[in-house]
Amino acid sequence: MDVLLFGGSEFVGRAYLEKLIAEGFTVDLVTRGIKPITTKGYRHHFKCNRRDAVALEKHLKHHTYDYIFDISAYTIEDIKPIVKIMDRSRLKRYFFMSTGGVYIPSTAILSEDAQIGFNPNWGNYGTEKRDVERLLLQAHKQENLPILIFRPTYIYGEGNNLYRESYFFQRIEDQLPIPYPDTGNGQTQFIHIDDLVMITLQAMTNEATNGEVFNITNPHIYTWHELMQVLQDVTSTEVSTIQVSQKDLDFLGITSKAFFPFRDITYLLDTQKLQDFGLSIPTISLKEGLERAYRWFGYQEFERKYHQFPQLEKVMMYKTN
Repeated sequence: MDVLLFGGSEFVGRAYLEKLIAEGFTVDLVTRGIKPITTKGYRHHFKCNRRDAVALEKHLKHHTYDYIFDISAYTIEDIKPIVKIMDRSRLKRYFFMSTGGVYIPSTAILSEDAQIGFNPNWGNYGTEKRDVERLLLQAHKQENLPILIFRPTYIYGEGNNLYRESYFFQRIEDQLPIPYPDTGNGQTQFIHIDDLVMITLQAMTNEATNGEVFNITNPHIYTWHELMQVLQDVTSTEVSTIQVSQKDLDFLGITSKAFFPFRDITYLLDTQKLQDFGLSIPTISLKEGLERAYRWFGYQEFERKYHQFPQLEKVMMYKTN
C-alpha cells in the first residue's frame, strides 16, 4: 500500500511516519525541507511548500496513493492545491487531522454534532481548521472524495515539540514550583500519541468511516490539581505547586495561558462514536503516558523555554511575596 504523508519531521508527523513504515506501508512525504527527517525507511521526500500547486504537482504527477495522511494542513490555502491536483484513482481515504478547538465554548462533553464556530480560546487556529473540514466534507459530498477527520484534545507523549510536558518536567528537575490555575474552570482530557496513531490506522481501513468525523481522546477527565498529582506520581518527586485563583488572575490582569501550558477551560469530547464504528477507545492512561514521556525526556537535551510564558515571573513574584 502506498501512502502520502504531509508532515514527518516533528512529533505527530514523525510518529505517523514511523508507524506507517513499521506497518509495511510504502511512504512518500511532503515537507518544506526546513527540518531534517531522521526516520529511515521512507521512499521519497518531496521538499516544497504545499501551497505551491505547481511545485506540488511536479512532485506528485507520476504517483498515485492508497492513503493520504494530512497532519500539516492548518488553513484553506494549505489544502486547496492537493485537493485539486491529487490522482484519486486508487485513493481509499484522505485523513485530515483537525482539532477539538473547532467547537464553540462549552462546559458540556461534546459529541461530533455539537455546534462548531468561533472559540476565543483557540482563535484562528480553530476557525481555520473548521474551514478545512468544510472544504473536505464538501468535496466528499460533491466529488465522492473519501475522507476521514479526527478531532483530538491535547496530544502528548514522547517526542512532543510543544513546551508542555517538558515545561513541567523541567520545573520539577530545576526544583521550581509549578503555578497552576485553581479557578474551577479547568477540566480537560488528553490523548497519547500512540493511541492517536493506532486508532487512525484502524479507522483508515474501516470502510464505514468514509466521510465521517470523529472526536478522539482518552475519556478520563482531569482537573489541574489532579494533573499535578499525576506528575508527582510519575516523577516520584515531592512537587511544589502554587495555586493561582481567579481573584489572583483578575488582580494581575493576566490569563492562565500567560504562565501555564494549557488553557484554563473545560475542554471535553465524547468518544462514543468511536465505539459505534467498532474503533478502539484510547487506553493509555495519563500516568502511563507521562511515565513514557518522562523516560524519553531524561535522554534529551532540552532548552528551557520558560520565556514562552511572559507572565510566569509576575505570577511567581506575586504568589511568593
